[in-house]
Amino acid sequence: MKVLTILLTLSALSSASVDKYTGCLGGIQTAISSLNFNVTDPSDYYGNGCTNELLVNSMWAAAKVYCTAEQIVAGSELFGGYCTEYGGVELVSYSEVLPILTNSYIRSLPVAEYSDVENFTLFNTPVLISRSLYKTSRDTYVIFDVEYVLHERYGWAVYGFWGGLLLIGIINRIATHFFHSRRLRARTDVEGSQSSDSPRNRSGLIGAARAVHHWLRSHIIIPAAFGSHHTRPLLWSTIPTRMETIIVVAFWVMTFILCCVSYYIFSPNLYYTEPQQAWRYISDRTGIICYATLPWLWMFAGRNNIFLWLTGWSFATFNIFHRHIARCATVLAIVHSVGWSVLEASFGYFAESWTEQYWYMGGMATIAMSLIVLFSFMWFRVRSYELFLLIHIALSVVTLVGLFYHTRIFEGEYDGYLWPPVAIWCFDRAVRLVRWAYCNVHVKRSSSIVGTKASASYDKDANLIRLEVVPGSRLLKPGPGQHYYLYQPLRLKGWENHPFTLGAYEKIGDCDTLGTAGSPNEYKANEQPPRTKEIQVRTTSPSSSTSSDVTPAPSQLEVSTFQDAVGQQKLTFFIRPFSSWTRRLREECLKSPNGTITPSMFIEGPYGERSPLNAFENVVFIVGGTGIAGALPYILEHIQMTTGHAKKSTGEGRLATRTRNITLVWSAKQSAMIRNIAAHELKPILGHGEIHVHLHATSSAEMRSSSDVKRKEMAIADMDLKTTAATNSTNDELAISYGRPDIRQTILDLVNDVHDAGAAGGRIAILTCGPGGMADEARAAVHTALKQGKRAVEYIEETFGGHDAQNKAWRALKIQLHLWLVDPGSGEFTPERLFRIEGR
Repeated sequence: MKVLTILLTLSALSSASVDKYTGCLGGIQTAISSLNFNVTDPSDYYGNGCTNELLVNSMWAAAKVYCTAEQIVAGSELFGGYCTEYGGVELVSYSEVLPILTNSYIRSLPVAEYSDVENFTLFNTPVLISRSLYKTSRDTYVIFDVEYVLHERYGWAVYGFWGGLLLIGIINRIATHFFHSRRLRARTDVEGSQSSDSPRNRSGLIGAARAVHHWLRSHIIIPAAFGSHHTRPLLWSTIPTRMETIIVVAFWVMTFILCCVSYYIFSPNLYYTEPQQAWRYISDRTGIICYATLPWLWMFAGRNNIFLWLTGWSFATFNIFHRHIARCATVLAIVHSVGWSVLEASFGYFAESWTEQYWYMGGMATIAMSLIVLFSFMWFRVRSYELFLLIHIALSVVTLVGLFYHTRIFEGEYDGYLWPPVAIWCFDRAVRLVRWAYCNVHVKRSSSIVGTKASASYDKDANLIRLEVVPGSRLLKPGPGQHYYLYQPLRLKGWENHPFTLGAYEKIGDCDTLGTAGSPNEYKANEQPPRTKEIQVRTTSPSSSTSSDVTPAPSQLEVSTFQDAVGQQKLTFFIRPFSSWTRRLREECLKSPNGTITPSMFIEGPYGERSPLNAFENVVFIVGGTGIAGALPYILEHIQMTTGHAKKSTGEGRLATRTRNITLVWSAKQSAMIRNIAAHELKPILGHGEIHVHLHATSSAEMRSSSDVKRKEMAIADMDLKTTAATNSTNDELAISYGRPDIRQTILDLVNDVHDAGAAGGRIAILTCGPGGMADEARAAVHTALKQGKRAVEYIEETFGGHDAQNKAWRALKIQLHLWLVDPGSGEFTPERLFRIEGR
């Protein structure tokens, strides 16, 4: 244990930076403590080094010979402080011993060499260390402390890396905000003359900056890391964008380099052999850098991460950073643990080390971190998300507790790395509670508390749950781009919460609100539910040409649920029942006699960012399935702006939107889903002059039922968007094409049209919200357009929220496995093949 005590003591002592004054006496004290003196208790490190006559006289004799007066004073203050703090004794001062340190006394002392250290020579009198031994001991002492300082500084490099990256993101966010604000303030150039913000005819510094920006977007920011995979999984993992990949790779490379450089290993060394020096320095370096990653690891994991707001980056982007920081930290922890195990084994103390609390708690933390990474792989995460989440939280707590005890021996020196994760976690939970109260609680003047109400209905043909929620709070302001976490508090797992995109919102009983006429639950206070209007649905399939009433009248249960909520906001969510929570919700609806239930529901939010689509003249929505929720709020808001309802002005009577042309391309498996939503939330959009709607049913079953349709009729699935397939002529007819849309060609055609129109065409934004194959195909198309020199193009990808995302990922994995194992010669796994196979 003597060697172990010395090692731990050296770690504690090295917290003080060595300078040119303290290194002299520190080196001497290191040499003296390495010699074998005839003392009563050799294990009493500070008792001997600070008060024993043999060691003290030897130390001050060498100090008089090798140190200056300034070095003696500085070293005496430093070492004396250690004697008091760690040993509980007072150092015998230099002035007390100085009277006997005459030249003749010093010449009479035996000279100790490095060989005496190796041979454990026993000294019964004070000694004078040789100049060579002094140099060796000084280098040993100074280099050890220099290494420790380097460990800490390289740990701060982690803060510099992520802090610098976030600063760039914040600056970009501010610049983008001012750019879009300026565009909204500027008068729309309806005559098509060259405007001040036209992307053409740029010269000078601004032109060069725009060229660089376009190159970065074309080759770095927009494209996937390689190929077309981003949202779709590849090899059981998600692939970041090229920009995210560069950042992640840069972090790994930086960390690897920091762990491999600046090791000053020499021999002879009074602490370690050369291999032991390498293991000690590498172990300490990796341990400290691992600790330095922890605050970022916790920060990037939270849904209330403040940098989500400051940078505007998506939660998915921060989640990618979180996962790679976690993996890197785990590798560092493993290297740290292995290195110290080898070091202790070289001293013969490995087995004994496991009896020390700091040791086994550190081992526990390393094992917990490794298990977290293991259980975080996509295969396990999408198969059992709730179990993954519980394991993740439990092992994270075990990790933090283990690390607190692991470095407890340093008396708080490393707590600065550990308390920030605790504070971040507490902040995230506190904000969740605030958001929960903001959404669900409203206290009336009568002191009564109004809670959140909900109604859920299931359409079997559409395989769609329509969840309508009236928040208890009247302060909530729903809007486009928002998503909320849904809770069912009265269930056994009431803590479970699942994110879903807000599909639509309206005020109950507001006659002027767009979409009210098509809402399935519309009514006014003390009035009967209105008669519904039939919508004739026309498809390209003769077998589906009959009309049907897809707008059922609201049940008495639905009416009674919201009858006292007139004037409050009603939020609508579209949910595909797959497994777990959504499946249970579907089963409850099926068990209800009228197919509608009123579950106890809480919401937490709003989360998400409103994309600045109103700064673009042209907007294209590419959505799939319940991803329609990502587009509807933007389109309905646009209609409100352009029709005068809820009109917003910039101060001179100009509308706060530049958008004049919207294209919606929506594909869903079942045409019943399209008819369901078209009869309600989509109803105000149909027939609007500025909005072109293209609807596609991709279910193979429905396609087979229409197999007798002529080839030219089936080709409507990929027809040009300028044809009559676009639903923009009447409110009562709906054209549904069977087959998947040609997303790539659709986007390229629209971008080319805008580009060919010159300055009058303006800018175009492509927003996608749907399955991974659809999003990846849209991203690839935008990438192609950018490489062709089309600068006025923006790509926005909304996360396909909640359980839909997890189940889509799992289905894509199974499809991928089928292609590789069952049909290995069938060619490349493309987005087109994904759409075909999903229809099986």
